[in-house]
Order: sequence, then C-alpha cells, then structure tokens
Amino acid sequence: MWALALGSAAAGVLPVGLAARLRRGEPWEPCATEGLQISAPRAGRVPVRFGWGDSWVEGELQGGSPCSAVAFDFDPAPGVRKVCLCQAASAPAGRAGRELREELGAPWSRCAAEGASCACPSGRVRFGTEGRWALQRRAGAAAPVQCDAESFGTDPAFQRQKECWCSEGQPKAQQVRAAIVMLSRHPPEFATWLRYHLDYMGVERVFVEVEDTPRFNATWTALPAVHRQRVTVWHPNPYEKLAHDAQQRPVNDYETLQSRQLGAMDRAKTEAASAGINWLIHIDDDELLYSPMRRPLAEVLGAMPSDVEQAYIPNVEAVYPSAEVRNCFVDTAEVNMNRYTFASYANGKSAVRLDGPDAEYMEPAGPHLWRQAGGYELPSLHLDEEPFGSPLYVVHFESCPFSRWEDKFEELGNTNSEHIGKIPFQFYRESIERMQHCSATRSNTHLPRSPAGSPLSANVIASGECSELELKKLWSHWKTEANPKLTRRDLMALRIPWQQIMTGGPA
Repeated sequence: MWALALGSAAAGVLPVGLAARLRRGEPWEPCATEGLQISAPRAGRVPVRFGWGDSWVEGELQGGSPCSAVAFDFDPAPGVRKVCLCQAASAPAGRAGRELREELGAPWSRCAAEGASCACPSGRVRFGTEGRWALQRRAGAAAPVQCDAESFGTDPAFQRQKECWCSEGQPKAQQVRAAIVMLSRHPPEFATWLRYHLDYMGVERVFVEVEDTPRFNATWTALPAVHRQRVTVWHPNPYEKLAHDAQQRPVNDYETLQSRQLGAMDRAKTEAASAGINWLIHIDDDELLYSPMRRPLAEVLGAMPSDVEQAYIPNVEAVYPSAEVRNCFVDTAEVNMNRYTFASYANGKSAVRLDGPDAEYMEPAGPHLWRQAGGYELPSLHLDEEPFGSPLYVVHFESCPFSRWEDKFEELGNTNSEHIGKIPFQFYRESIERMQHCSATRSNTHLPRSPAGSPLSANVIASGECSELELKKLWSHWKTEANPKLTRRDLMALRIPWQQIMTGGPA
C-alpha cells in the first residue's frame, strides 16, 4: 500500500534539488507540517509524501487528514520534525503560454533562448543559466531586448547556453525586519559596508562587537548620525581583552575567534528579538549580502515559506583585479562561483527567523548556522536550490587589501604547528607559515618595523620570500585571476551600483 523511500535522514535538510522542484511544482508542494492538517491542492484523495531529508513514505490521503506517522502507519525519520508534500496541480503558464517560474514570491516567464529577442513589458529581464544571472532594467514600456551578452554588458555563465526570463509582476512578500550581527576587528571599509547594507540592501539594524576600540572610535565618530542610530555597538569585557591587547598577538586566534562570534550571535538574538526584528544574519566585516536581481533583503526573507525557520545563503569569493586594490568592495568586479577552489570556507551563512516556534530554543552552532537545543536542525531552506539558483549570496572579500592580509596573518602567526595543521584551508596554512618565517627572519636580522606599524611593508628592506614583491606574489596566487585553479567558467560579474550607493542616488 505504501511506497517507502529510504536514505540518509538529514535532520531538517531538504535533499539536493528537492526544494527547487517544489518551487517549480515538479511534482510536489508543501501542504502541512507534522501535527497539522493537510491542505490538499485539489479535492478528493491526493498523493502525499511524509518525511524529511532523504527519508519519505508515500500514500493517498484526503485534505484535512493529519500530517503524522499515525496516518501513514510508519515514521520514516524518527526524532526529526517532518513535513507533508502533496502532488501539485499543473504548473501555471505565463504571458502567451510561456513557462512560468517563481523565485521566492517573484514570478518570471521564459521569454527567449540565447540569441533570440525577448519581449518583456515590465522592462526587467534576467539573462543567464544555472544560478548565474545578469539583470537588465528598462523604464516604461520597454522595447524587446536581444538575449545575448552584448545587450547585458556581461556573460554571466561563460561557455554555457543561456536564456532570458521576464519579470511578471511585483514580488509577493510579507513585511519583515532584518538585522545583521558581526564581530569586527580593524574593519577596512566599515563606512562603505554600512552604507551598502543599510541604504541599499535595506537592513534595519546592525549589531557589532568591536575588538579594537581605539582605532574604531575614529571610524565611528566619522559616520553619519543616520547610520549610527541604526547600529548597536558592543565593546569586549575589559577583563577579557588580554588576548587582544595592542602589545600582544592573540594566541591560536583562528580557533578562539569562533567562540567569540558565537557569543555575539547569541547576544544579538536576544536583543534583536526584543526589538521586534524578524530575521537575523551573521556575516563578517569583509562580507556583503548580494542580490543579483537587486531585491532588498527584507523582500527575499519576507517571501520565505512560513514554516521555514532558517535559510542557508551560499557564499562566493571575490576575485581582485591585482595586489594594488585599495577599496576592495568598490573595485572588485568578479566573484568565483566554484566552491571547490575557494581559499576559505564554502558552506555559506544562514538567516534565522526570530519569531518562529523554535526561536526560544535555538542557539548558534558555529558562525554559519543555528540549531535547536540538543543539536536538531531547524526547518530549513537552501537558497541555492531555488529555480534560478540563489536569490541571495554572501560575497566574501577575504584578506583584502594586501595590507590587511599582512596584519591578519602576522597575528595568526602566533599559532603553533599543531593548530596550523588542523586549519582546513591551504591558503591560511601557507600564509601563516610564510609570516612565521618572515617574522623570524626579521627578528634574526633586527629589521625594524615601518612607521605605519606594518610588519613587512615596503619600508622594510627584505629579500627573498619576505620581500614585498614575493609576498604580493603569494597573495595574488590565491586572490586574483593569477590563481591557477581558476578558469573563466568559474567567474561571474559582480554588478553593484556603487556610484549611486555612495552618492545616495537611485540604484
């Protein structure tokens, strides 16, 4: 009577591709969470799946039946909160019978294959494929647009067959309030970071714990009052500052950093919930939330299904033009989409719902995600499984500019060999070991620091591996297109209207 699909029960994680199929109506759609009544998409008995992750049981039930193991006489994933999926009705068609897809409340219809002409009355057309898209916006009744890289000014998916889709109306989303929490130390472009998130992405509040108070104070006082009013600043407990004293490098800071991040996340959860914030995201001061379709953060989160309490946001890595880059955010035009070639982490960050049923019991399980107390995963959605790929990314501007890389790894150089061996990123290990070697060389030859305090700047006369030229070669080998692991197919243009953002003009 029942068809059973068994697999590894990943608590709370939809299997790869399932979320995207659900959003397309191919062929299932969510119709109840465990313990509630099934809301069937049509009258009569309908096929229903009950389970989570890769473990499901299937049968036919009437609308109004309970979504429970009792109804199916079987529990496919014991100890895990499950959902019911009902077989969907036929997918709707768009304008003139064109294929229609929905990206978290935003409907799009397919209007042209690459090389053809796309008629799109809304003037909003996306060009690309496989999660890599470029957007063109035209005011008023727009003339047809040619579906090719020349018309869009970029090729978002090099050597791939692309297509165009037309926006079919305003996105449907609830009004929500979103906040960011981060731990910050020596932020290189904090004013730019704030302007981008507060003014452009629509973040309502930022909670930031600052670990370098003297330098940050000057940055803070120079900020516009309208921005300071939307930022909550915490300073470390003075009794805990020894590990970050200006005269002492943190010991094994790669590992201790995460524990401090968790503390900031937990504190922000409490304060943000008290302030009526609906969603909270932890990112760093070298990361930007990026929407290829220029959707405000609150719009994306406001379109989340009501039973989703955590949304996983994939990360990509900035690829810099050269080691001479100064303003890393503004001067970077490309990102690496191939997570297997990242120099740092590749498991993204998450947005967590603060007004959901599990909010009281959730806690950070590392800087990338949250869990229920006891380690169970929250009901989650992976944004990169949406029909067009992720509508939101975390762009990681890691180790930029070059001077920040010097400072960062000079501090991380105070890490013993046992801990270095545990670091999963080759770029980090190579950078730490080079800085340890150069610090020892400087000490043995009594080379002075530069007036600016940079341990290995151009003012320090060094040779061999410790010269500025060789250090920049190492940095460029990982952080620019000189990286031999990168190919043109890995890269996508980063299209942010910085001129409008920085001047306050329309984006």
